[in-house]
Parts: sequence; structure tokens; C-alpha cells
Amino acid sequence: MFGERLASERKRLGLGQQQVADLLSVSRPTISMLETNRACLDVQRLLVLGTHGFDVLKVLTGEPAQVAAGRVMDWNLCMIVADRVDAWVRARGIRLSAEKREIVVKHLYLQFAGRGHIDEAIIDETLKVAA
Repeated sequence: MFGERLASERKRLGLGQQQVADLLSVSRPTISMLETNRACLDVQRLLVLGTHGFDVLKVLTGEPAQVAAGRVMDWNLCMIVADRVDAWVRARGIRLSAEKREIVVKHLYLQFAGRGHIDEAIIDETLKVAA
């Protein structure tokens, strides 16, 4: 399974086995062995693949990283942040472009996700700068 997923990601990126071998400083036959589950890939080399566009989580688990991220995201918090941003903008008669709103909501979500609560002062400061 790992080998098949590794080969699939390599192909998705349009890379040949030799190109991946060069990225990892291994031989092309080593890549072939990895892709047929006859060799194991160490964590350091897996991280190198990640820096070159490989979806490492997909290679490891079969689940794309974006799907896995969606599982751990606090969607309720995200919706509350979006509602607070919209309320702040409405109360001041300001119009944010959809792109700017998206950036602000993402930024604020990341600020609050680790804390587990919303800080109104941070919302106010961020939106004053964004507006």
C-alpha cells in the first residue's frame, strides 16, 4: 500500500523514479524497491518529499492532507470567527472583499484555535488593519 501511494504521488507530480531518487540521494532501483514495498523510507527522506510537493500524509495513510486537516479543524470556532468578522464589518458599514474576508477569517481562526477561545481585542485590531 505505501509503495503504491508513493508511486501515485510521484506520478501526480509528473516525476520519474530517477528524479525522486535524485531528490532523496538514493539510487533509482531503491525507488523501485520502495514503490513495490521491498524497502522502507526513513522519516527524514519522507520529509524531503514533503518539501517537494508530495502529500506525505496521503503517502502514509491514503488520506489526503486536506481531508485530514478538515477532521481536526474546529468548524464551530471557524463559523463563530466568520460571524464575528461579518458583524464587525456590518456595524461599521465597511465592505471587505471576499478575498480579504477569507484571509482575515483564516488568520483569526489560527490565532484562536490554539487558545480555544476568541479574543475580541484581537478581532478588533486585526479588522482595523484589514479595513
